[in-house]
Formats: sequence, C-alpha cells, structure tokens
Amino acid sequence: MKKWILVLITAAAASLAIPSMTLAQHAHGQGAAAGGGMKMDTREVLVEGVKVVFQIMTNAEHQKMLTDMKSKEEPEKGTTHNVTVVLTDEKTKKEIMDAQVKMKLIDPKGADQVKSLRVSEAMKSYDNYFNLADKGQYQLLVAFKVGEQTRNAGVYYDRK
Repeated sequence: MKKWILVLITAAAASLAIPSMTLAQHAHGQGAAAGGGMKMDTREVLVEGVKVVFQIMTNAEHQKMLTDMKSKEEPEKGTTHNVTVVLTDEKTKKEIMDAQVKMKLIDPKGADQVKSLRVSEAMKSYDNYFNLADKGQYQLLVAFKVGEQTRNAGVYYDRK
C-alpha cells in the first residue's frame, strides 16, 4: 500500500513538473454515450503504449446506467461521482483487464482521496466512487501495474 501511495505521489509531482507529457489530454466534454443519453466527461491520454480513458459521471447518471443494465449496485454513500478508467493496448487495440489500478483524486482545495479501482469484466474497465463535492478543478492520477511494469497517467477535470 505504501508503495502505491509513493507511486501516486511521484505521479503527482511529475505531472506538476512535466504537464505536457503527463497531462496531455483530449477533452471531449459532456456528450451522449453510445446507445443512450448518458452524460459523462471523457479524457484520454497515451502512456507508454497504453491508451488511458477517464470517464467521469455523476452518481445520478451512473445509477441510471446501472438500472438500465438491471444491476443492483448502489453508489457508495458520501460520494458524488463515479470515475471509470479504460486501459487499451495501443498496438493490439485490446482492453487490458489484468492490471492493478489505484487512483488519487486531488480536489480544488488540495485534499486528496486515494482508492483502488475495481475491475469490471463486463464493462472492460476499472472504476470506483469519489466525492467531487466542490466546484473547481480536480486532478485525477492513476498508477496501473501490468505484470512488473507500473505506469502513471493523469488528467484534469473541471466541475462546474
């Protein structure tokens, strides 16, 4: 656990020192997801051959999606948003489903939340719930380990 926190702190420091490399992103903004009117913000980065897609949606939107999928999952109490991460091998275009993924979310006031992301085989992604209660800019940092290699990625998200 301490090693993951060190990795996340290193990623945060690197993202501040080298924003053009670590935080390069394509902001897609809010829009309808495939097959429905679901609203989510999407950010993408490419890190050492892995495309990392961040999908941020409110718990209300996530709950609608879960209900449509006939899932009994409930959002975690005390949270406002679901953050999903999709990892795709850039060469093979296949989702990476055997990673260990940790996320550190830094709020506009500098406080942070650190959580492991849960694997969802059905959705070919990793996710968890976070509290984005305040308006402002959040930093989302992930450290993901596939085999013996750990990679870091990060994006900014503006909650309006």
